[in-house]
Amino acid sequence: MYSLQEENELIRLARQGSTTACEKLLTAYTGLFKNMRHRYAHAPSGKLLSDDIQGILQLAFMEAIYAFEPARGINFAAFLQSRLHGAIYKAFKNTCNYSRHTAHPTLPDGDDHFAYFDNLENHHPSPERQLLAREKLQNIVKELTAAEKELLHLIYVRELPQKAAAQLLNITPQAVSKRKRNLITKIKKLA
Repeated sequence: MYSLQEENELIRLARQGSTTACEKLLTAYTGLFKNMRHRYAHAPSGKLLSDDIQGILQLAFMEAIYAFEPARGINFAAFLQSRLHGAIYKAFKNTCNYSRHTAHPTLPDGDDHFAYFDNLENHHPSPERQLLAREKLQNIVKELTAAEKELLHLIYVRELPQKAAAQLLNITPQAVSKRKRNLITKIKKLA
């Protein structure tokens, strides 16, 4: 690996078009490329991008060289790693969007890599389900006492730690824990 000054100088030279500087930097980060390829090899995204991943990583590497600003005090290795992850994610997202909008036959190896994504559950509830959930929640809240509503507000709306909620309610943290546990049990029974 190179020192910080040497690496910054190589990046500066690579920006100016020095192929030797680019090759030295590529050689220095070969392990990172290998690690990224291996990391995504068994994930669905890695299977979808297996043919293109090396090119995606190299392109992201070149873009990182031009986008890197040593004056910010960020280590190039960390900057590069985030850029590589971002490039893989973007390519994967584009591939998934493309597959949703086109007809695609089963791949030559007989394995349909896109079937994995067709089986994923849609986590966006329908408006009807949202309305029913809201009504159910309103009915549950009506059944709670004022003290239970206050505890619910402090812990889940204001997101206070139990210790802070205990101080505001002038009770011990253990009492808050017990009331919270009882409140959750009550809500589950009402649901």
